[in-house]
Amino acid sequence: MLRPFFPIRYFGVVLFFAVIVWVPNCFLYAQGANLAEPCTAGGSDAPVMVSGIVSDPSGATLHDAVVALSCGATKVETATDSSGRYTVHVVPGTYNLTVAANGFIAKEQALHVAPDQPNVADLILDLAPQFTTVEVRAGSNGYTATESNEATRTDTPIREIPQAVYVVPQQLLRDQQVVRLADAVRNVSGVTIAEDAGGRQERVTIRGFVTDTTFQDGFRNGPTSNATFPEFANVERIDILKGPSSTVFGRLDPGGVVNLVTKQPLPDHYYSVTMQGGSYQFLRPTIDASGPVNADKTVLYRFIGSGQDSQSFRDFNYTRRLFLSPTLTWTPTPGTSFRLYTEFLGGSNLNDRGLIALGVRPANLPVSRYLADPNLSYPYREGKAGLSFDQAIGQHWTFRSYERSSTGWDKYNSRIANTLSKDQQTVTLNDLETDQYFQAHYWINEATGTVATGKIQHTLLAGAELNYELYDTNTARGINTSTLNIYHPDYAALPPRVLKTSRIDQARDGYGGGYVQDQVALTSSLKVTGGIRYDIAKVKTVGYFVTPNSSSRETAWSPRVGVTWQPVHSLSWYATFNKSFQPETGTNVNGAPFQPERGRLLETGLKFEAAKHRVEGTASVYQIDLTNVITADPNNPSFSIQLGEQRSRGVEFNATTHLARQWDLITGYALTNAFIAKDNTYVVDSLLQAVPRHTANLWTRYNQTHGWLTGASIGAGVSGVSKMNGQLITQAAPNMFYLVPGYARVDGGVSYERQASERWKYRFALNANNLLDRRYFSGASGRFVVYPGSPRNIVASFQVIR
Repeated sequence: MLRPFFPIRYFGVVLFFAVIVWVPNCFLYAQGANLAEPCTAGGSDAPVMVSGIVSDPSGATLHDAVVALSCGATKVETATDSSGRYTVHVVPGTYNLTVAANGFIAKEQALHVAPDQPNVADLILDLAPQFTTVEVRAGSNGYTATESNEATRTDTPIREIPQAVYVVPQQLLRDQQVVRLADAVRNVSGVTIAEDAGGRQERVTIRGFVTDTTFQDGFRNGPTSNATFPEFANVERIDILKGPSSTVFGRLDPGGVVNLVTKQPLPDHYYSVTMQGGSYQFLRPTIDASGPVNADKTVLYRFIGSGQDSQSFRDFNYTRRLFLSPTLTWTPTPGTSFRLYTEFLGGSNLNDRGLIALGVRPANLPVSRYLADPNLSYPYREGKAGLSFDQAIGQHWTFRSYERSSTGWDKYNSRIANTLSKDQQTVTLNDLETDQYFQAHYWINEATGTVATGKIQHTLLAGAELNYELYDTNTARGINTSTLNIYHPDYAALPPRVLKTSRIDQARDGYGGGYVQDQVALTSSLKVTGGIRYDIAKVKTVGYFVTPNSSSRETAWSPRVGVTWQPVHSLSWYATFNKSFQPETGTNVNGAPFQPERGRLLETGLKFEAAKHRVEGTASVYQIDLTNVITADPNNPSFSIQLGEQRSRGVEFNATTHLARQWDLITGYALTNAFIAKDNTYVVDSLLQAVPRHTANLWTRYNQTHGWLTGASIGAGVSGVSKMNGQLITQAAPNMFYLVPGYARVDGGVSYERQASERWKYRFALNANNLLDRRYFSGASGRFVVYPGSPRNIVASFQVIR
C-alpha cells in the first residue's frame, strides 16, 4: 500500500513556486545593487568609540577577527580580543565596516557613527562554504548564545528577533550528560514533557499547548516521520522558539517549535570514543569521527554511531537501540556547497504508561509497578536521508534547497490498563496490536538576501515548501478480557492473546506552502519584521477495512508582524503578532470537513544584557488563543463541531549569567495560566491537562582554569514544577479529576578533562540526577497514564578525544 515515490503531480507545483521565488528576488538583487549608502566621514568632531562583539552563528565569540572601518583614504583596523570584543575610535560619519576571520565569510556593511552617544555594532559571521561544517562550540561566555536562525530563517541576533528564542548549547548538554529531550528542556522556562506516548514519542508542552512534532535541522520530526524519541549522539544544540510560528514553519501547534540541530563534518581530523554507564545497568557507547576526505578539504565527512542497552527503574522495562549517522559535505567552489545527511535508528522497549490515579492523586503504588503485559515489546526501525544545496549569488544573496526523506516501521504491541474495577483493586487491560509503516518527504527552497532602499536596510526571505506523508495502519484488537491486580499483579496468569483485525487504512497527506518575509532596519535601533505564508493542506484517508474513505482540502494564511526597539545597547524591547494553523481531520453533521485549528499570539517583552555581556536574558508577557477546537455537538451527540477555544496567558523569564571567567549560571521562571475558554465537553475556565502554573530552573557550573585542578568542573542545579491537572475536567463529571503533585528535582555533576599528549586528551564525568531521591511524577495524560520520575540515578562517562 505504500507509494515509494514522490507523486509526479507535485513537481508542477514545485516549478510554480520556484518561479515566484526566483524571479522577484533576481529583480530585487539587481535593483538593490545600486542602492549602497555613500561613504562620508570627517569634519571637526572629536573621535568617538565604536565597539561590538564578533561571533559565529552558534553564538560562540571569535577572537583575532579583523575589524576595519574605512571611508576613502581613512581606514582604522583592529582585531577582536579573547572574548570576541573590538574597540576603535573614529570621527563621526558613515563608514564601510568589514570584518574577516579565518574559516568564515567576510562581512561588509555600512555603519553610521553618531557623535555624543555609544556606537555599538555586533557582527555575526557565517561559516565559509568550505568550513560550513565547523562544529559549534561554547564561546568564551560559556552557556551564552547570541544568534539563532530558527525564528526568521536568517542569521539574526537574538535581541533583534521579536519573539522569545532560547538556545540549549552543546556545552550544557555535555555538562548534564543529556540523552533525552525531557532532560534538556528542563533548562528552559515554561517548557515541559509531561507525556511520552508510552516511551514512543516525547510530546513537548510549550506555554500550555502540547505538540508531538519536534524538528530536526528545520525538518518535521513527528509521528508521521519518526518512530521513537530522538537520539542525542548527533545533536549539537537545541533551538526553542515560543509561540505560534507558522509563517516559516507551516502547520504547527500554537505552543512553539523545538528544533534539534545536528552535528556537521569538521575541516580538521577529530576522533572521539565515549563510554557511559550508570544506574539500572545503563550502557551507552558512542563513537564520533570527522575530518577531510581530500587534501584541499573540499570534501568532509562525519560518522557518529551510538548504542544503548539499559534496564529501567520500572519493572521489566528496558531500552535497546542502535544509531548510525554518516554525513558528507562537498564544496566544489567557495560559493557552492552540498551536504548529504543519513541516519538509521532501530531498537525496542516496552510500552510503559506508568501508574494510574485513584481518587484525587496518583495511586500509592511503588514507582516501579508495571501495569501492563511485560511480554509485549515495541520494536521500531527508521531511516532518514537528505540532501541540501547552498549557492551564494553575488555578495548579498543565497539560494538554498534542502530535502529530507524518512521511512520506517514500528509495532504498537501492548495490553495496558484501561478501566478500573469498582473496588479499585483491578484494572482491565486494553489489548491492541498495530503495524505502522510511514514514509515522509520534505522539500524546502529558499532565497535570502539584503538590499537597501536609501538608508533603510532590508533582509529578505522567500521560500516554498512541499511535504508528502504516507502512513499505513493495520490494527488488531484483543477479543478476550485480561485483568491485573494493581497491588499484587500476577503476570503469569494473563490469558493468551486472541486478536481480531479491526481496521486497515492509509493516510496520504500532501502539504504545500509559500512564504515571504522582510526584516526592515528603519534605523540602527528600530527594526520591523513582517511576513506572510499561504498553505494548502490536502488530507486523504483510504480505508481498506472498516475505515471509510475521506478527504479534505484546507487553506490558511499565516501572517506575522513584529517590532524591536533598542534604545540603548544593553536593552531591546519587542512586540509581536503571530499566527499558526494545524489541519484537522473529520467532518461535522453536514459532512463539511473541519477547518484548521488557528493559534494567535500577542507578546511583548524585553531582551537585556548587562555587565559587558555577562548577563543576558529575556523577560516576556504573552497571550495565545487557540480557536476551531473540536468539541461535542450538543444537538447531534454522535458528531462534533468546532466551537471550542483555549487560551494561555503567562509571564516568562530566562537569563544566562557569566558570573566570572570560570563560573556560569542559568536561571528561568514561568507563570502559565492555560485554560478552557469555550467548550461543550469540558468545564470552562478549568486548567488544561498536565500544565503546571509555575515552572522554575537553575543550573550553575564552575570550571577550574588554573592550578593543578585545571580542567576540573563542578555543576549543580534544581528544576521544579507546581501541581497540575492530570486530566481535562468534563462537564458531565466536574468532580472526577485528580492532581499531579508538584516537585523540585536536584541534580549535580563533576568532570575532569586533561591533555594526555599533544594530540590526545581524555575526559571523565559523573552526574547524579534526583540527588535527594524524591518521589515525583513528571506528568500525566488521563487517569490511566501517570508517569513517575526516576529515583536517584548515576551516570558516569569516560571519553578519549584526538
